[in-house]
Amino acid sequence: MRKMSVGLLHKILIDKILTVLIIMAIVSFTGCALEKSVQKSREGVSQTIEQISDTEKIKVRGDIATNLQEGLGKYRLCTGDALEVMYHIGLTTEADDYRLGVSDELNVEFFYHPQINRTVVIRPDGKITMPIKGDIRAAGLKPSELAAAVKNQFSDILNNPTVTVMVNKYSSKIAELQKAITNSPRGQAKMMVVGPDGNIYLPLLKGVKAAGKTIDELKDAITKEYSKEFSNLQVSFLIESITGSRVFVFGEVRNPGVLTSGKPLTAVQAIASAGGILPTGSWEKVKVMHWDSKNETSLRTVNINNVMMDMKLEEDLILPANSVVFVPKTTIAKVDQFIDQYIKQLFLLNGTSLSFTRTVGPL
Repeated sequence: MRKMSVGLLHKILIDKILTVLIIMAIVSFTGCALEKSVQKSREGVSQTIEQISDTEKIKVRGDIATNLQEGLGKYRLCTGDALEVMYHIGLTTEADDYRLGVSDELNVEFFYHPQINRTVVIRPDGKITMPIKGDIRAAGLKPSELAAAVKNQFSDILNNPTVTVMVNKYSSKIAELQKAITNSPRGQAKMMVVGPDGNIYLPLLKGVKAAGKTIDELKDAITKEYSKEFSNLQVSFLIESITGSRVFVFGEVRNPGVLTSGKPLTAVQAIASAGGILPTGSWEKVKVMHWDSKNETSLRTVNINNVMMDMKLEEDLILPANSVVFVPKTTIAKVDQFIDQYIKQLFLLNGTSLSFTRTVGPL
């Protein structure tokens, strides 16, 4: 039986480890060329930020500064954002004659036959009930048209009756809308939250898609829907709170997690809000994945050193909602991790003594 000395074994292992370190160091230093910030589309088309013209760079810097100082000019709504919808109902008379609606209260009067006079309410089926003749359709008609219809119904039993229809109580859609929007301390306004389905639900309307739209686009869509029923109604919107604009930061940062901000953030600001980059994190290869207004995915590699040390602000970017920021490990950190996980643990170089015994011949 022959024993291999621990000292010799240590020397062999150290030589092997040094060889691995030298090889990885060579790879590391070979790959230490200056990293450039790169924009890559889902189709794989890449463009370095340095390739854009000086004019475009100046514009990008100006856009970032403007968005940070004045807010996003074209912020796109997300699920969870809260909006105040304000209604402006005009006092001008409508061009068309009033048409009767469900729940309107009417006086139907016969000039020479007052015994048939009735006060009726238009039922949900749009009809009223008159003595002798029964049901008569009323909803959708002008008062004069309903008077003519009642006269026609009674002409076979009355000699040329004179009929008048007067509206006692209006329950038109505009009155219904006013009732719906004034049941709050905000006056003629409603607080709405963009739902998980991306819609908001306003009085007298079906769900209207809000997520992904700018405020102006949403205003146009809502105005178009209401204009189908009302000619004297305008709406305006105020963003009450932005809770859906989230940024996810992970990797080699001190406090990974979700950032929720009511104002625009750049990639540098998001990393700073997450506690900054750890010593093991790469400043040159920060990855940012985001979606544009057309729901197309883009991946940006941002060199934070270029932004912070060389003032190349065009390499930073305003983060759209739900962007993902990943700070990878440096090459040296990956080498350290490899040594710790595979070399040290494999050979038990963590304080445990080593000895190998080789037996020759039969036991």
